[in-house]
Amino acid sequence: MRIYRIDQKLTNTRINILMWSMVVIFVFLTGAFWRVQAVQADRFRGLSESNALREVKIRAKRGLITDRNGKILADTQPAYSLVLSRADLRQFVKADPEYRGRMIQFVARTVGVEESVILERIDKGRKIPFNQPLPLAEELTVSQVAEIQANKLKFPMLEVDPVMRRNYRYGTMAAHVLGFMAEATEKDMAEDPDLKLRDLIGKKGVERVYDGFLRGRDGAKYMVVDTHGRSLEEYAPLRREPVPGKNVTLTLDFELQRRAEQYFIENEMVGAAVALDPRSGEVLAMVSSPAFNPNVYSRRFTPEVWKTLISNPFKIEVNRAISGLYSPGSIFKNVMAMAGLEYGVVTPSTTFHCGGSDAFFGRRFRCWKREGHGAVSLERALKISCDIYFYNVGARLGVDRIKKYAQNLTFGEISRIDLEGEKAGLLPSEEWALTKRKSKWYRSETISVSIGQGPVIVTVLQTANMMAAIANGGKVYRPHVLKTVEDVAPDGSVTLRRVVPEVIHEVHLAPAALKAVRSGLWKVVNEAGGTGGRSRIEGLDVAGKTGTVQVIAQHGWVRSESLPFKFRDHAWFAAMAPHENAQMVVVVFVEHGGHGGADAAPLAKVLFESRFRDRIATKTLDLQDPETLKKLKEGRLPAAGETPPSR
Repeated sequence: MRIYRIDQKLTNTRINILMWSMVVIFVFLTGAFWRVQAVQADRFRGLSESNALREVKIRAKRGLITDRNGKILADTQPAYSLVLSRADLRQFVKADPEYRGRMIQFVARTVGVEESVILERIDKGRKIPFNQPLPLAEELTVSQVAEIQANKLKFPMLEVDPVMRRNYRYGTMAAHVLGFMAEATEKDMAEDPDLKLRDLIGKKGVERVYDGFLRGRDGAKYMVVDTHGRSLEEYAPLRREPVPGKNVTLTLDFELQRRAEQYFIENEMVGAAVALDPRSGEVLAMVSSPAFNPNVYSRRFTPEVWKTLISNPFKIEVNRAISGLYSPGSIFKNVMAMAGLEYGVVTPSTTFHCGGSDAFFGRRFRCWKREGHGAVSLERALKISCDIYFYNVGARLGVDRIKKYAQNLTFGEISRIDLEGEKAGLLPSEEWALTKRKSKWYRSETISVSIGQGPVIVTVLQTANMMAAIANGGKVYRPHVLKTVEDVAPDGSVTLRRVVPEVIHEVHLAPAALKAVRSGLWKVVNEAGGTGGRSRIEGLDVAGKTGTVQVIAQHGWVRSESLPFKFRDHAWFAAMAPHENAQMVVVVFVEHGGHGGADAAPLAKVLFESRFRDRIATKTLDLQDPETLKKLKEGRLPAAGETPPSR
């Protein structure tokens, strides 16, 4: 019995020891698992992801953007960036805590920035996965690349990464049409799952609207790496080659675009210009001045550059051709003439007397000419831009019929051009006054609208659509800047997808009425006393309309040029050529330019001369001149700048 109790006590002791040993082991294992899975989770997750294979993106070459004649406007050029392997850096820092400081000092000195800038970029790069290279500098020069390569043994974690950088060959030229590129934001990546951090995408203009064509599809290579994230070799079987983007051809004419921009720059003007083909809606030129340089946006901003951009008082990023909203002034008289004829409130032979001012609905309104114009018909009213004539037309039409007709010319709505940021402008009506202003529309307000003043505001593009409708007989095409997209088949064959012209509105105008309006616009340019004489071209029938818009209320007859610059009148000129079979319309708007005939019309002349150079030369040739006949037989025309003999 005694022996049994001793054996039982020994057994219990052994069981207790075993049990507590198991408890200790369990607690130890639990703590170890917790440390690995909670405390060191990020570290081991990164090691597991980087262990074996790492995907390295191979950027697809972005498609070219060319003008209608194949001249390259935007391409892709090789560039070099400096990237840091943080995995490699950590190994050196473990051995030498001072190593990181020396590396930052070397980078800052080589790329020419402060050490604090490099430190800031490293701190911001914490969002990038640890096993991915961290960008430190872009647009390295050849000497900087050489300096980094020469110190490769000392700083092996620094790599020169060859990249493809978007290059806009002519700087600011056509910037508002081309747009620019920038890194994808978190919002962009949420909308497009194919986008990754540091991807460059189109942000404005053609680059944005047609990004899907231009971007292409990135490829990838897979590098074998160790548990520290260091690349060992490429695993070739998984390599995926990139697919280049499609080339895009625009409707722009390089020479017209260049000349239009040069005019604004040389004369230090702010404004916009649009040239359209009235037979298709193709945009031949689109200028917004001043412009920005899209090459700046494709690179990382420095604080100084960013301050310069946001402090520019002229809002250089705004495309004034489609987003700028302005009173149309006398340009709107074209609409009034067509609407008055269509609704039958006037005929081509209807006349009104202009004595310098007249009373309408209990208020007196003045003409721009103090002494008046006397008896005025429709054609003469357009020629001399008589306000009194169109006051009478407006009084007979009423604001609602004016709006109805003008809307069919895209005023008051967007024309859906293939560029972002287009604005609709405003056409007032009786309903608009009640819903927006919370007051009735007074008939006297229609008088101001009839000469393009008051609450009516339009864009330069809308005005070009209106002129195109006069030119082609009433059709309003959807304006577009894309002409073709290049498709390359797997077998290497190339096909072009072309944009099909689309009619979005039509305005009805009887042939006799259309002839009267066109004749009046022809007289504006070609007859003595017309306000657009500065756009007259020998050998080419140009027809157009000038416009001058008050910026501030003026009581009495005031000369705009005597006012401070910011209070001076805006200047318009809208024209088409050739008169009877127009192939191009041009609309020019100059902010605070003064007078449309003096400041806007000369640019239209420049563009018409450029577009119809051969036609003008042929029409002004002296067919009795032996030298001219010899050139014609040889298939030659007088050289650019040569003045051919007149008939």
